[in-house]
Amino acid sequence: MYVVPNPIQLETAFEQSFEKEPKSSSWGFFAYDDSPGAVGGGAGNFSWFDSKEELLDFLRKFPLLATSAESGDTERFEKASDLLARATVETLDQSTVNELNAINSGVEQIQWFGQLNDLLSGEGEFAEGLRKFFSGSSHQIFKTRIPEFAEFLRNWGH
Repeated sequence: MYVVPNPIQLETAFEQSFEKEPKSSSWGFFAYDDSPGAVGGGAGNFSWFDSKEELLDFLRKFPLLATSAESGDTERFEKASDLLARATVETLDQSTVNELNAINSGVEQIQWFGQLNDLLSGEGEFAEGLRKFFSGSSHQIFKTRIPEFAEFLRNWGH
């Protein structure tokens, strides 16, 4: 049996993860509301953690991301919780995120997860697109601009 977070816990934890100042070694994810646009879908935020362990612990505690099982979706909550209970720091990868996204389809989706370093200099459409939007170039973001880039990410997706 899994502990269902109450909506206040969920909101508080997400606000803390949104406001955390990421460092180059921070782990995080960008998730967006996957409900129809007419009911507020599409908006998203980055959540940041000091380690991959903290990120996994967060997902285990809040497997539906934007909602809790109190919304009546206990089957989805249990499926997501089972998936994340089996995950370890070593096995949490894009494949696990894809499985979680399949479970949470129509609720919430993780579009990106990894370390801030991946966004600063990594390849991939999401990272390169963010850098291009931020600086006009998909080239790496240098250390001196990390605070400015972190602030940019804080406001991305709203």
